[in-house]
Amino acid sequence: MKRTVLLSTILAGGMASAALAGNLEPAATEPVIAAPVVPATPVSGSWEGGYVGGQLGYGFGEFDVTPPNTFDTDGVIGGFHVGYLWDFGDWVVGPELQYDFADLSFNDGGNSGTFDNIARLKVRGGRDLGDGLVYASAGLAYTNFDGGSGVTNLDFDDPGYVVGVGYDHKISENWVVGGEYQYHKFDDFGASGNDVDFGTVHVRASYKF
Repeated sequence: MKRTVLLSTILAGGMASAALAGNLEPAATEPVIAAPVVPATPVSGSWEGGYVGGQLGYGFGEFDVTPPNTFDTDGVIGGFHVGYLWDFGDWVVGPELQYDFADLSFNDGGNSGTFDNIARLKVRGGRDLGDGLVYASAGLAYTNFDGGSGVTNLDFDDPGYVVGVGYDHKISENWVVGGEYQYHKFDDFGASGNDVDFGTVHVRASYKF
């Protein structure tokens, strides 16, 4: 009898333990969190500061000489520039001095000539796009012309004006690359009635301090 009671007690305890074990919740699993994707960081910082650089390009235009003669002139140009920009948030403005060694030449019917340098003192102003800068420019231009034979037997240095548009882009905190178009006009160049106009297209690179 005692043996039967003991056996019943053991069975009852085992069943209770099994029932309790069946009700236990499984251990919580830690969620797997994916590492965030970090976007490429744009070049930051202000456009404000000084800069120096160089440019290379192509020039083309016309030289109208009195008595009426028109000579088309074109050639390679290249040189250096130095300037400073102030950054006012959305807008940027500042002066720039730009100098080109030029070979804007023509040879027509025994008449020949060359514009062999162009200097510009201008103001650039434009929209700050972060890494980009869209700008316009305007200022004074100065050029020298050497000619030979007939109506082009001239050696002139005269001022005029220049206007332009361009775009600069930061490739790092210090280096900037861009492109620029400029239109030049010289009225009464060397003598009354002599008019010069030409355009220039540059690619440029600058180091910003």
